Formats: sequence, structure tokens, C-alpha cells
Amino acid sequence: IKDTVAELYYNTFKRFTRIQGNRALCYHAFGSKLKHDTYGISIDIKKFEEHIKYLSDHYRIVNIYDSKNITEDTISVTIDDGYKDNIQAINILSKYNFPFTLFISSNFLNKAGYLSNDDIKDISLINNSEIGTHGNTHVRLNKLDYDEQLNELSKSKIILESLINAEVDCMSYPHGSYNMNTLDLVKKIGYRYAASSIKGINTSATNQYLLKRIEIISSDSIKSLDKKIKGYYDYYQIRT
Repeated sequence: IKDTVAELYYNTFKRFTRIQGNRALCYHAFGSKLKHDTYGISIDIKKFEEHIKYLSDHYRIVNIYDSKNITEDTISVTIDDGYKDNIQAINILSKYNFPFTLFISSNFLNKAGYLSNDDIKDISLINNSEIGTHGNTHVRLNKLDYDEQLNELSKSKIILESLINAEVDCMSYPHGSYNMNTLDLVKKIGYRYAASSIKGINTSATNQYLLKRIEIISSDSIKSLDKKIKGYYDYYQIRT
């Protein structure tokens, strides 16, 4: 049903109203078997490289924030959570000289299946890499009061900055969850931008604290990846 609606949405509306801008992709894991993965956030690493090769051949790849100053169609690659298998994906991104942003939930560092402190330090030294936060404990921010959100957003920033010895000024919302307190805090704490789970195109008019992304999952072939980039599924927004 979802795919049928997507075809109708694109062919009767989206294709005629489409604007130029940036499509940011959100990946998570690469081949690991995750107990909590109920719909396929862990994509086969070979399929991931197929995606990257396709993107390299067809699109200009830029950092998600830099895209706001570019009027042509571009693609950005982001990775959430900080699983250990991200290293394989980062090696592929480096091979194709892709800029990327890695959003880390700092409380998971050094735990089984997740990146270590040393991994983060090494990744931060890679050309075109950017380290951002994904909250401290990956909790839904809109379920927390103001002070609890302040702790989540501040602690993760401080931990990562101490690791890479550089400013960490970007973040993505865990579960795509936020509220007005969140938007107020990310500005006050000093984040330059924040990435959401809202589908759509980023342009110069997009709120820098609600940059749009679309999730890529294990079942996404090149054909479905292309459809997501074109906006077939923009009609479908997950509630936070």
C-alpha cells in the first residue's frame, strides 16, 4: 500500500512541484544483526557500496549543512548511532572521497557493538569527516523536561569534544524526536545545525535546526534509493 501511494503521490503531484536542493540520506548500521532492528536499519555492506557508487556517478556529494548555500541538486550522507560496523562504511566513503557526518550517542561508546573512544578519534582525523552528537543515551527528547533535555544535549557534546579535541557543533535528534524546548536548547548550547527525520529537500530556506533527511534501509535497492531521492515517499512522515 505504501509503495502504491508513493507512485500516485509522485506521478500526480511531486514530479510537477519538485524543487532543486539537497537530499540528505540517513544510514545506521552495516551488516550487524541487531536485536532491536525490526525493519532493517542494518544494510549489507556490499549493498551500501553499490549505493555509494551509484551516488558518485550521478550526484554531487556535499556536507548536509554546506548544502544550504548550493542551489543545484546534491546528496549528503549521514550515519546515526555509532555502531562498530560504521568503520566499514566509513572506509567506503573515504574510498569515494565522500564527505559524511557521523552522529554519535555518547553513552554507548566503548560498549559491545559500538565504536570506541579511539575509533572516534581516528574517524575525526579523516578528511571530509564530521563528528556530531545523537544525544547521550538515545532517549526521545520530546519525552523529557527542559533540564533533562539540557543534560542530554550538553553532556554528549562535552564528551565528544573532549575526545576529538575540537568543537562539536552539530547533532541529529534520536528517533527524530524533538519539541520547542529542544529547538530552544540546541541554539543556546551552541549547535550550528541539527538534522531531523523529516523527509524533504533542504534549501537555503530550510530551518538549520530541522534539516531534512530520509532513512535508507536494508531493502532499498538502487531503484528504491533513486525513488527516495526523487521524493516518492515524502508524503509519509513518521510521528515523533
